[in-house]
Amino acid sequence: MTKSKSAAFIWNSIEKFGNEGVQFCIGIILARILSPSDYGVVGILLVFTAIAQILIDSGFTKALIQKNDKSKDDISTVFTFNLVIASSIYIVLWFCAPYISSFYGEPSLVSLLRVLSLVLISNALFAIPNTLLSIDLDFKTIAKINSSAIILSGLFAIFLAYNGFGVWALVFQYLSRSVLMLLFFTISNTYKYRIYFSKSSFKNLFKFGSNLMVSNLLNVVVGKFSSLFIAKVVSTADLGFYTRGMQFPDVAIGTLGSVLDNVLLPSLAKNKDNKSLRSEFERVMKLLHLITLPITIILAVLAEPIVLLLLTDKWIAVVPILQLFCLSRYFNNLISVNINILYVLNKTNLVLRQHYIKIIIRVVLIIAALPFGIIYIAAAEAVTSIIHFIINAYYPGKFLGYGIKKQLSGLYTYLIIALVIFLALTYINSNINSLYFKIIFATLVGTLSFYSLAYLTKKNDFNYLKNFIINRLGKK
Repeated sequence: MTKSKSAAFIWNSIEKFGNEGVQFCIGIILARILSPSDYGVVGILLVFTAIAQILIDSGFTKALIQKNDKSKDDISTVFTFNLVIASSIYIVLWFCAPYISSFYGEPSLVSLLRVLSLVLISNALFAIPNTLLSIDLDFKTIAKINSSAIILSGLFAIFLAYNGFGVWALVFQYLSRSVLMLLFFTISNTYKYRIYFSKSSFKNLFKFGSNLMVSNLLNVVVGKFSSLFIAKVVSTADLGFYTRGMQFPDVAIGTLGSVLDNVLLPSLAKNKDNKSLRSEFERVMKLLHLITLPITIILAVLAEPIVLLLLTDKWIAVVPILQLFCLSRYFNNLISVNINILYVLNKTNLVLRQHYIKIIIRVVLIIAALPFGIIYIAAAEAVTSIIHFIINAYYPGKFLGYGIKKQLSGLYTYLIIALVIFLALTYINSNINSLYFKIIFATLVGTLSFYSLAYLTKKNDFNYLKNFIINRLGKK
């Protein structure tokens, strides 16, 4: 990594981990005040806004990142397209809100969806300045903007929750955060663009963006498939438990993958030499194993004491969901790196091809699990993630010689270590009464045990992690 890339990694890490940490703390406070049903209702709304967001962006922001000779017309075209599509989708959601409300039997969804959908317009307005800062690797500014918006919107939501606004506290948290980010990005933006649409720019960007859009759209639809039907088939309260069970692993395990995704794609896009790309690919996979596996083990072991301590016993149904999503999110990080390799190689059509296969697998498993409740649905998601990892490792093997066999050969030792530590800590913790002592004991012993065994069995990988940390800390 160059000095600028190292700084980008550090600031992007600060943004992701810091913001997720702050948001996590705010979420804990809100969860202690609000009910699982409140989170279930918002979970329904977020499915529709997430799908809409993919349609609005259409893969164009990543197309801008990928394109080396981007022009002012390219940037203005993307800005105009995003704004027009966002406004159009908002109108569609406004008129569809009563039908969505009727489908789920939740009358409050009409007004809630119409208000929350306003985030689509504000998100479209700040998408370009955010993308330009990412291209320049200016993650320091992005970190400041995101942190400020998260803290202010979180405090506003806590105020509303304490004053009895219920589910509206969550809706206004999302909306106020988006509006604040728009304000801060507008103030910090130095690049001038305008409402302008160029057919040639659109066609050029669409070649890359269209495949990416369809891929992302399918990914979101299928990824949210369970949320769409849990509220309908089971209950909104169970959807609240389900979404909360996802959030702990998302913060602790998924954040690292997001950091690598945002930083490595812009930097790797400038270097398409397959030999160096494979070397970087292998290094990233080693770092993922060594950093995320201990977190995965400890979080899975401590699921019950963490839920009881932070959320209270009204959320106890979250525990098995949380444990299963620890496994799912770990493999999702590996999947993300494999997918990004294809983006760097400009093989987005292959990502889409794999998505078709993955859709069938996920839908079949989730439909089969739906009648049995949220624990079986979460188990289906975990199994799906493992199968998807195997599928996504195929093309990196074909183009770089680092496919499923090579990746698994570097993984199975870590998985054995993880399983041994998980079983040992689970047994020992079952004989400890204090929630605080359980958390302290498992965290310290689990971490020390994992890295000790990693040092003994994977010394080269361990030394690489040590040198990586020393190099990052040594660079200003």
